Amino acid sequence: MFNSDVILTTSISEILEKREQINAKVKQAMEILSEACSIERSVTGVGYSNLEGYFSGHHYVSLSNSKRTQESLGKYIDAAFWRSLLDASGIRAVMSAKKQKDIDSQISDNETPPFEAEAIASTFADLYEKRAIMMEDGIVDVFRSLSWDYKTNNPVALGRKIIINSVLDSYGTANTWRCDMLDDLVRILSIYDGKAIPEHRHGMYSLVSDAIQNGSYTFECAYFSAKLFRKGSCHITFNEKSIPLLDLCNRAIARRFPASIPHHRRAAA
Repeated sequence: MFNSDVILTTSISEILEKREQINAKVKQAMEILSEACSIERSVTGVGYSNLEGYFSGHHYVSLSNSKRTQESLGKYIDAAFWRSLLDASGIRAVMSAKKQKDIDSQISDNETPPFEAEAIASTFADLYEKRAIMMEDGIVDVFRSLSWDYKTNNPVALGRKIIINSVLDSYGTANTWRCDMLDDLVRILSIYDGKAIPEHRHGMYSLVSDAIQNGSYTFECAYFSAKLFRKGSCHITFNEKSIPLLDLCNRAIARRFPASIPHHRRAAA
């Protein structure tokens, strides 16, 4: 039973006042965080917030060590802003599939440089300066990816017909990594053809996805036609326009691997 003789050392009214103060501060903090998430989404243009994901995930948030938490949160926001800027700027058009994969891994791991003016300028300058090297990296990666399981593929050069595996993933959907590699192929053919670099946001991934969705499992671009198979492979046939351009591609491969392509298949690089 309640003993009316018990003397409270702290008044009930004071405790209730502190409770209201706490609730008000928490509400204010939540409103500020919600506003921060809205600002982030307005910059990145996507429907989710990395900041919100941070608090919703299994991340250690220390109020006693707020500096550590702020630094960790800052990396999340910087990664989101780097992804948004790279996608919106069009710089991916000069990046090889491998370079894109490396940068996307840094973004996913929240290990990007600080999103600051100096770092942005330096990163973009470096990517633009190395664009020619990345172009050749791309065609070399395509050459390396050729399956040796098919008679169609020529193991010593890019020929009229090539077959690339895993363009579709195990779920039968477009494999982003392989589609980026096909973009590498179209990109260098465009350059050798004296054409503008295609817009990467409407590249091979879109064509492959559309081909799956409409059930045709075929698509084409300015340089080749392609047929997808449910096991994941993509059979590519280059058109007549592309044949001289393939010779230039083979020269680029030969510069990296002099013993790979016979001299009768290429001029001196």
